[in-house]
Amino acid sequence: MYSSNPIGVFDSGIGGLSVVKSIMQKLPHEDIIYFGDIARIPYGTKSVATIKKFTEQTVRFLLKQEVKAIIIACNTISAVAKDTVLQLAGNIPVIDVISAGTKASCAISNKIGIIATPATINSNAYPRAIHQINPVAEVYTKACALFVPLVEEGFIEHPALELIAREYLQNMVDQHRIDSLVLGCTHYPLISKTIAKIMGDKVTIIDPAITACEELIAKLTQNNSLNPHPTEGVYKFYVTDIPVKFQAIGELFLNHPIEHLEVVSVE
Repeated sequence: MYSSNPIGVFDSGIGGLSVVKSIMQKLPHEDIIYFGDIARIPYGTKSVATIKKFTEQTVRFLLKQEVKAIIIACNTISAVAKDTVLQLAGNIPVIDVISAGTKASCAISNKIGIIATPATINSNAYPRAIHQINPVAEVYTKACALFVPLVEEGFIEHPALELIAREYLQNMVDQHRIDSLVLGCTHYPLISKTIAKIMGDKVTIIDPAITACEELIAKLTQNNSLNPHPTEGVYKFYVTDIPVKFQAIGELFLNHPIEHLEVVSVE
């Protein structure tokens, strides 16, 4: 494995671009390969067996691209199929957003809210991971099934988003009085302004995409695998389908053109 090899990032859809954005900002010389399984989204309402099968297909695709590290930029996959990724990856470093988000939340808070897809919430992955670090932490969870389709449709600043978000989140503010809120799905940073507006100034919003990138830097540094060449990174985006709004939403969020976009099949 060479230090000039690309970093692999994958998600069920567009949300993992939040991780790509962090890498682009903090590691501008690194090449990135992004895979989004848009044709089969959402993962959050599918069975564990199906998620594991889709994950195996995706990881095999990334390994063919000779990636030097893999980031699971999907909380649902991190919750129920991380073992599948680890088995296939071998000695290649694997970073997942749940571990990253857990460490960040435990560092600043004892009353923690988690919002995520139904599959992530039902897995109990976040509370279990948090209590391993802080057994006395109070953890409150909420499945927000409609957020992913809203983001994928480009309803990032639509009035309907705020109405739905208030329905999901108001109880965490009024009843549980949490100190921090973990965005337990990589789609959610795209709507973080609306979420922060509802939660108020006293709640710290935690984006696991940022902490996952920090963990990536640490692992690449430890393995002496940072790209030594001072050239701008090359970014390649592979998807299983291209919705009408994908490129526009992606470029708006990344603040960078998506020039290499290719549809592939991994089945």
